[in-house]
Order: sequence, then structure tokens, then C-alpha cells
Amino acid sequence: MSAGAPFSGRLVIGLIAAGLAAFAALLLLLAFGGQLGAGRDGRGHALSAGATGFKGLVTLVGRFRETAMIGDAADLAAGNLVVVALEPQTRPDEVERLLKLRQDRPTLLILPKWVTVANPARRGWVRAMGPGGGAGAAALLGGKIGIQVASADRSGGVARGEDLLDGLAVRVPREAQTVSGPGVTPLLGTVGGGALVARLGDQPHYVAADPDLLNNHGLRDPAAARAALALIDALNPAGAVGFDLTVNGLTARSSPNLLRSALEPPFLPMILALVAAALLAGLHGAVRFGQPRPEPRALAFGKAALVENSAGLIRAARREARLGGAYADVIRQEAARTTGASHRLSEDQVDDYLNRLGKPGRPGFGELAARLRLARDRHSLIAAARDLFQWKKDIIS
Repeated sequence: MSAGAPFSGRLVIGLIAAGLAAFAALLLLLAFGGQLGAGRDGRGHALSAGATGFKGLVTLVGRFRETAMIGDAADLAAGNLVVVALEPQTRPDEVERLLKLRQDRPTLLILPKWVTVANPARRGWVRAMGPGGGAGAAALLGGKIGIQVASADRSGGVARGEDLLDGLAVRVPREAQTVSGPGVTPLLGTVGGGALVARLGDQPHYVAADPDLLNNHGLRDPAAARAALALIDALNPAGAVGFDLTVNGLTARSSPNLLRSALEPPFLPMILALVAAALLAGLHGAVRFGQPRPEPRALAFGKAALVENSAGLIRAARREARLGGAYADVIRQEAARTTGASHRLSEDQVDDYLNRLGKPGRPGFGELAARLRLARDRHSLIAAARDLFQWKKDIIS
């Protein structure tokens, strides 16, 4: 470190690099921060690690089957099973849109059940206040479909599968939630006249009335985890399983963000090219190539520079035409000194003397000097000055 520099070069470079990294991290958080914390928001969707979430199901199925997270409606056209976790705040039009896109394609809808509040001691955890979260499920699936919750003393036991789920045995969850109504075909047991899992109409659209069969809280039991995997396999004619996020509002389209759009294809290559260009420009400015060239002085030294600068000021002020008289005085003094005129002569006497020195038939000094003094523009001034200078050359030569 030099004596005049308060910081070393490495420290400055480190501070700049840290600042750029912090700025890049800020941009990424602004663009994708809403999705980064989705796993710990305590909601009931496929990314949530809370008790009512289904991240455990995604992990479980992913160990044995190919899985995919669906964040774009265009991906809903796949022929494999798509699992959709509904929430109390899910809009009916979102469910209607999804079922139209999934026409003739296997789709499993998981209904909400528990009313929860956030756990202040653990971020992403929730506390169950009791069943009741599925009260709005009837509106999501159709007005004629009913939701029932069995009392605690009627819960328990084993529910047995029918039709597609024939041979599947599942322990009935506590305070089991079931569906019933016209167009509902039970597939997994009945509790009080309702079904834990059922088919809706003639389409391969299925509903899991009780989320405890598949959520993180229910899968903590190994037997329930095996039953959940068997349920998914029975409803899935293809090998892959998709988990929808569009109805949960966890997609880029659900919350438009100009910054996120700039950091995703097709704009991402252009952004990377601009960043590379900026880094190269910064490198070019930070590292000098070759010997530095000294900057020229604003006002150069020497008589020629003084004359040139003065002429520039006069030209900028547009006062050239007013200098004709001064130039005539200079020519008078120079001509008088050169030709040996007496210094005792007055100005008029010098003019008479110089007028007699001119060549016959040509304008004399007095006439040329008068033309110079009367000049009012640059062109007439130059012409008169050129004639007077030529007169001086004629009398000296």
C-alpha cells in the first residue's frame, strides 16, 4: 500500500465484489423470494412442509416414481396422474379451469379439512383448531356434493377399497372427512354413508375427501405411507406423477413480476450478455492498457498560443471588424520606422509622408487605412487588411 492511498487495492476490489454479490442476491430475492419461502408458509400445498402440507407425499412418490411440479397451465395436458391440493381460499373458477384442462385425464383432488393457525414458536408449523376447513369444498366440486365429518367416537377402524382401489385397506383417520352426493362413486370405504376417496362423474377425476390420508401429518405412520403410495399407483395408469401448483398461486403467471421475467428465458441470455459486457467495461476502466497519455493544457505557453487564444476570444465575441483601426496604426508605425521617417512628425504628417511613398496610380496609405477603419464585417476587413499589407510590402521591397 502506497503512502498516499488509505486503502489497499485488494480491499477495494473485495468491497466492490461483495457489493456486486449483495446486489445480485437482492435482485434474486426480489424476483424469486416469494417462491423460495413457499415450503415454510404453513399452507396445504405440494411444497409445504407443515402438517397440512404434502411435501412428504412428493418426496415419497419421488423415491419410487418420476415426479414433476406443475407451475404452468400448459403442462396440465400430460396424460399421467396429476395431484391437486385444494385450499380453503382456492377459487371455484380455478378448479373449473383445471378440470376442463384435465378432461379425460386422471386427476386427484385433495380437499382441505383442518382449520389451522400459525405456530409462533416454529416458522412453517401450524396448530390444528379442529375440522371445518372442508366446508367450502362443496362449492369447489359442485353444489350438490356434501361434506361430512365423522365424530371422534365414530372414527378409527379400517376402510376397504372398491373398484379401482379393490384390495386396498386404509386406517380411517381421526374425525374422518367424507364426501357424498349425486355423481360421487365411492372407491375407498364409507363412513356414515360417505367415502374417503371417490370418483366424480364419468371422468377419471378423483377426490380424496380426507387429506390426512396423504398429508405430512398422516404419512408419519409407515402403514399410512405405504397405503398412500398404493393409492397413487392405483389411480395412475402412467408411471409419472405431477403435482399441481397453479391453483395454489405459486406460479410466475399468478403473480406477474417484470424482474422475474427478465431473469427467465427467453430474456435470460440477453441479460447475461449485458452483465458480461458491463464486467468487461469495468475491467477496461480499472486496468490501464499502456502508458497514460497526459492531457493537454487548456491554455498553452508561448507567444503564438497567446495570440491564438486572443484571436479565439475576439472571434467568439464577433468583434473582428472593430480591429481595423488598430491594425492600420500598427502598419503606420512599422512603415514609418522601416522607411526612416522622423519621430518628430505628427500622425497627419506621417500619413502624408506615407502617401507619397506609394506607387503611382495605386491607392495610398490614407485611403487604405480609411477603408480598414470603415470595415463592418469580416470579409471587408480581411480584404482591406490584405490590400494594406500588400502596400507595405511594395514600399519596403
